[in-house]
Amino acid sequence: MKSMKCLLLFFTMSLLSFNSLATDKKLPSASDFFSLPDYTTMNLSPSGKYIATLMPINNRLNIVVIETKNRKNISVLTGFKEYNVGSYFWSSDDRIVFNVDQSDGQEAFSLYSVTREKKPKITELVKATFFNRRSIMASIVHTLPDDPDHIIVQYNKRYVKKPDLYKMRVDTKWNHRRQKNSSMELIAKNPGDVQNWIVDHDGEVRGAVSIKGLTGKFLYKGKGKKDFKVIREFNILDEGITPLMFDYDNKSMYVSSNIGRDRAAVYKYDPETDTLGDMLFGHDKVDVSNLITSRKRQKLLGVSYIDDYPEQAYFDQAEANFHQTLKNSFKGKTVGTSSINKDETLRIIFTYSDTDPGSYYLWDDVEKRISKLGNRVSTVNNDILSPMKPFEITSRDGLTLRGYITIPKSTDGKKIPLIINPHGGPFGIRDGWGYNPDTQFLASRGYAVVQVNYRGSGGYGRKFEHAGYGGKWGHEMQNDITDTVNHFIETGVADASRVCIYGGSYGGYATMAGLTFTPELYKCGVNVVGVTDVGLLFTSMQETWEPMKEVMKVQIGDPDDEKLMKSMSPIDHVEKIQAPVFIIHGRKDVRVVMEHADMLRDRLEDLDKPYEWLVKDKEGHGFRKVENRIEMYEKLEKFFAKNL
Repeated sequence: MKSMKCLLLFFTMSLLSFNSLATDKKLPSASDFFSLPDYTTMNLSPSGKYIATLMPINNRLNIVVIETKNRKNISVLTGFKEYNVGSYFWSSDDRIVFNVDQSDGQEAFSLYSVTREKKPKITELVKATFFNRRSIMASIVHTLPDDPDHIIVQYNKRYVKKPDLYKMRVDTKWNHRRQKNSSMELIAKNPGDVQNWIVDHDGEVRGAVSIKGLTGKFLYKGKGKKDFKVIREFNILDEGITPLMFDYDNKSMYVSSNIGRDRAAVYKYDPETDTLGDMLFGHDKVDVSNLITSRKRQKLLGVSYIDDYPEQAYFDQAEANFHQTLKNSFKGKTVGTSSINKDETLRIIFTYSDTDPGSYYLWDDVEKRISKLGNRVSTVNNDILSPMKPFEITSRDGLTLRGYITIPKSTDGKKIPLIINPHGGPFGIRDGWGYNPDTQFLASRGYAVVQVNYRGSGGYGRKFEHAGYGGKWGHEMQNDITDTVNHFIETGVADASRVCIYGGSYGGYATMAGLTFTPELYKCGVNVVGVTDVGLLFTSMQETWEPMKEVMKVQIGDPDDEKLMKSMSPIDHVEKIQAPVFIIHGRKDVRVVMEHADMLRDRLEDLDKPYEWLVKDKEGHGFRKVENRIEMYEKLEKFFAKNL
């Protein structure tokens, strides 16, 4: 293979490329940071003849297709005006399957397909509904790449908590009167508690994972067999295995497991004998579970994971060499294959960094040529963006905490205003390195931004996540956030008199916990769709989440323990708040229902405490509509400027 440095001379800009930024250094607006990307989620069709992408059409993300060879004949396939297209994939060169949440944020995704032709035809495959805390919808389990006319979906109409498995055509219309798609063929009826189905590469149902209370079961059946058998029963909080995929022989499996070790690693697994084979790759600091595969070569090529930075480990030398060449050519960037055609002669390469929203390139393996398709975002000048640097500290009780700090380029990094931004979740989620518009927007305004992976966060092993279980909300987990703030005050980065806390979901909870339990620490707080009454989480959850209720009791705490719930719930401590709070919520939120925000507002008013309020009637757990997002950040900018 020729050196990629030489090949970069062959870059050609496609018709998808956009006007370059002006050379002035004018501070970008909230609209510049939070408008829809120029395009995103680029995918090659099976033959590679076409590229699909999501682009802003009608101020919403819609599907656009372009011919790969000459970057000509651009076709707009969808034109939704109220909602964004969600995820999508090519079922063939002539059809794309996609989903859309048309429930105003209630997370009920309807399934569609659209033809690639001069007059595209959109077909509604499965209509999603949401009512009485019930979300009924189909989600894709297998795309069946060798059968372009069909897909496999799980669908929970028969029993909302227990989805069945169906095979269905991608060109048949949903019947609204009968509330069904006539092509849906039941291929696996849920025996009672199955939450996840496992399908092999031929599309045959071969496994399932059931959950009842804290007990999990791994069900399996051999190739061509009729009946499942239970091959493993386990407490889902203990060490265990997580099936990832069948190997291409459709016999053995790849799994992620933490049996006998704290951090999950990738193993080969024999389901016939329930035997964990040799470890293929493990890391001493972080969990590993993401596979890099080649369908054409029928081979596992490597794994990817996140330590301080995104990393890859390759088992295949040719793939390792190719990836290294890319890294050498794109210094300081994370690079990877985001899409590949069926015969693996064409790839879409995506590059990004903490100070680069990302760019797409087309690699032609036949011509050994790479050409640029364009930058993901053209509205922000990368020169004003600030580096995101990993840090590591020790909590007050001796736990190692890792995270990231972004210090504005415009400052000397000493005694500056600081915003701590705890992530949502909280369990199993973590912050990672890369371009983050929230972080960069705040840094561009002169604020240092800190993101800490407090105990309970995912990715750092079982012990670290479990350290956040059992009544730790507002207590040890919040102490980690407090300790992080104090660390940056003590090291001279932050001005102790100018610290705010801002987060969404659990991060919104952490905001309110910070303002109520450590009121002296913060000058202000922003609570986006945050929990204020911990017990309310259990009584307001969707029915589809109820199989995980016992797990949540272990993770969060027993909702029947009134003393514990009160000790964790900011709504019971509002009188301690000393700083202004900005409450942001979507009225259709099904995860953290609107009552959390309403109760907080009413309590603040009763106590005559300052607050600001932004609620959108047709939004859910976070704002998806671009105009609402921009309005939110414009108001955030003013709120922070006033209080910091």
